[in-house]
Amino acid sequence: MTDKDRPTGLDDLSQRLKKAQGEAAKKDASGLLSAGLPKSATGLAFRVGVELVAGVVVGGAIGYGLDRWLGTSPLFLIVMFFLGAGGGMMNVWRAAMGQGLAVGYAEPGGDDEDDRPEDRKREG
Repeated sequence: MTDKDRPTGLDDLSQRLKKAQGEAAKKDASGLLSAGLPKSATGLAFRVGVELVAGVVVGGAIGYGLDRWLGTSPLFLIVMFFLGAGGGMMNVWRAAMGQGLAVGYAEPGGDDEDDRPEDRKREG
């Protein structure tokens, strides 16, 4: 590849990103997992169970460790148990709503990535 063939600038980067996103969408449509969610009901049920148990166990373990370290018998165990249970329930909710492993919350109304106001300003 010579210097003349190398893509430069933001326009070329945008084109390459759109090409890569199109290829990723083709892979999702071809039957691979979408957004990290299992396709079968059994897989989703196991994920829900693991999310709940992991949240409670990790929260309880951190609380137990803090209590032993600071000498505050059941205080942090109780607090971290409930925080872990809440975190596990939030992960279950996100899995049930189809957010998968995405970071943050989805925009209401299913806002499409390509239809953002920032993109419209750059294009036109």
